[in-house]
Amino acid sequence: MEATLSQEQYLIPLSPKRLIPYRVVFWVGFALVVSGLAHLAIYVILGATWHGPLSLRKPILFGISGGLTTWSIGWLMTQLRPIKYDRFLINTVAIALLVEVALITMQYWRGVASHFNHKTNVDATIEFSMLALILIASFAILYLSVRTLWLRNGIEPAMATAIRGGMWLLALSCGLGMATSVLGEVSISQGSSYELWGKAGVLKFPHGVALHSIQLLPIAAWIARVLKVTNSLQIVRSALASQIVFLGYAVWQTSQGRDRFDWDTIGACTLAASVMLAAYAAFAIGAGGLRALKTTS
Repeated sequence: MEATLSQEQYLIPLSPKRLIPYRVVFWVGFALVVSGLAHLAIYVILGATWHGPLSLRKPILFGISGGLTTWSIGWLMTQLRPIKYDRFLINTVAIALLVEVALITMQYWRGVASHFNHKTNVDATIEFSMLALILIASFAILYLSVRTLWLRNGIEPAMATAIRGGMWLLALSCGLGMATSVLGEVSISQGSSYELWGKAGVLKFPHGVALHSIQLLPIAAWIARVLKVTNSLQIVRSALASQIVFLGYAVWQTSQGRDRFDWDTIGACTLAASVMLAAYAAFAIGAGGLRALKTTS
């Protein structure tokens, strides 16, 4: 019979000790986060620009985001029912993300764009390699998302919902990233910027908004658990709904060729709904925490 998670294991879901069976994943995530933070320090010291294909933005964001995603997937493996080749799978994902971010960072230090750059054979080969690596990682993430339907015993409904919702949103975000690459090439062929769709739609906007749901939703479930909030499942569902609606808002804004904050009626209503759902989740956690404190005091 499958062992259930102990109280201590559940209450500390992000403990590095949980990643001991996946040491490669832990150290790859650590290296990526350190790289992102180091480039952030360089950005602060030099006062460099944040925008443009040759800015420090990509080494910073890809480093930190890639590291957090790697750690999150490593933690996810401790929540899934194990399969024989799990370690090989997760190590492959971690190394693919590491090499992809390394190539992006290398292109920055070479002084050339990392994406949509076919100017030389070297640049084209690097971009093709990056696309291949992210494709490998994306298919693995989709596979793991399917496997969240079969979690370990002992995981409470709120955390199970957070894990499943976060992983499926991450998989969707990966798909939107691929679509961004294709649509960017279409924009270039039409003589437009690869960053825009239509007049001012930001192509990368939908890809980015749901990318870190796999961290935000489990953390919300964990906080609700620690504070002993009684309606934790409802809170997680509200937070998940907020993420989904906000993704819909991002897709709408981009598809209409509008900037992130250039709202029409549909965009404004969708954004307002997302904010209200998130506010409800935050308020419910806060109120539940205050009730728990009053009970114990």
